[in-house]
Amino acid sequence: MNKSDIEKIIVSQGWSFYGITDYATVQKKLQKHKEVFDEWVKKGFHAGMDYLPKMAEDRYDPRRKFSDVRSVVVLGAWYADSDGRPVGDPIGDRPSAGTQSVNKLINSPIGSPIGSSTGSPTGEVARYARGRDYHKVLKKKLVELSEFLKSQVSSLKCETFVSVDSGPVVDRVMAEAAGLGFFGNNSCLINPSRGSYFFIGSVLTNLELESTSKNRMPNCGTCTRCRDACPTGALKGGGVVDANRCISYLTIENKGPIPVELRKAVGNRLFGCDKCQEVCLYNQGRAKDQPILIDQLKPERGVGDCLDLRQILSIRFDEEFLKRFAGTALMRAKRLGLLRNACVVAGNSGDKSLISVLKKLIAETDDPMIREHAEWAIDSLKPCLPAGKRES
Repeated sequence: MNKSDIEKIIVSQGWSFYGITDYATVQKKLQKHKEVFDEWVKKGFHAGMDYLPKMAEDRYDPRRKFSDVRSVVVLGAWYADSDGRPVGDPIGDRPSAGTQSVNKLINSPIGSPIGSSTGSPTGEVARYARGRDYHKVLKKKLVELSEFLKSQVSSLKCETFVSVDSGPVVDRVMAEAAGLGFFGNNSCLINPSRGSYFFIGSVLTNLELESTSKNRMPNCGTCTRCRDACPTGALKGGGVVDANRCISYLTIENKGPIPVELRKAVGNRLFGCDKCQEVCLYNQGRAKDQPILIDQLKPERGVGDCLDLRQILSIRFDEEFLKRFAGTALMRAKRLGLLRNACVVAGNSGDKSLISVLKKLIAETDDPMIREHAEWAIDSLKPCLPAGKRES
């Protein structure tokens, strides 16, 4: 099969870049990363994600699901909106940890408000979740690509297996094997010429496809910007993340309360966290240079960069939540998770006008976790009241 024909359909679908490799290369990477994963689980760094070790055998050996895999096509789709928030010095100048630019970022005021056209306090949404839910958007494209591969083969029955960060496949490891990037100290896969704001999709096939060329990858060297900037100290070095302290885990996958000692560090992050990517030198200026080529991944097609806290705190029923957020990544947190997050962001906002909204929530909810988080938020906001008007 002609590699240029595959590239044409990949480009037409809006993927930002891609790589093709043989399964033997992938298998070596998977074996190496499986050892790292097992050690990560032993330390309890997977937090409440018990499904990960249960799926590990399948995830690190795709042949258990697709025994005849011979080649893998791995694709990247850019998702960052144009703000990019470049910080620090230009790429190429790699200051050590503790530089002035990083300290300024780390010590910025917690819960500093995001701009709102209504003047209402808002909470920030991580870049990957600002458009439509990428799982559905990208899986549809991968199925189309699979059908194309099948249509090009007449003498052999073409079989495929597609994955978008949701099936029993470690897409990031396959992307590394295909030459799309390297694992950074923040555990993100980093493409040295593009940065890390991209989704990954994979097509496994029994066809023997021609591999694409691979460039030698750099690494993070002695740079510890991401580790120094992490608000909760979740990064342990060497690409190891303690999910128990990771804001992305705490505000998305976590179904229980957010630990009290970590709530202030959450700041204004309503859903997810980009801090370790924002400070990464490989991302400096990249976001404004890389266009989002898949329309449904654009922020205006989803929830955008921030959400009105009053509106979130006023959602009382699952039907309301579904009506507003169906088709977006915010469904992952569910209504109670988003309400919990909104309470924490409200408590960090310094906006005393939210006290009445939080009291109304307490009066109208029967969920003890939401009530406790709302009470914490009120207690956090009380010092913001003028002297003589503080409540007991």
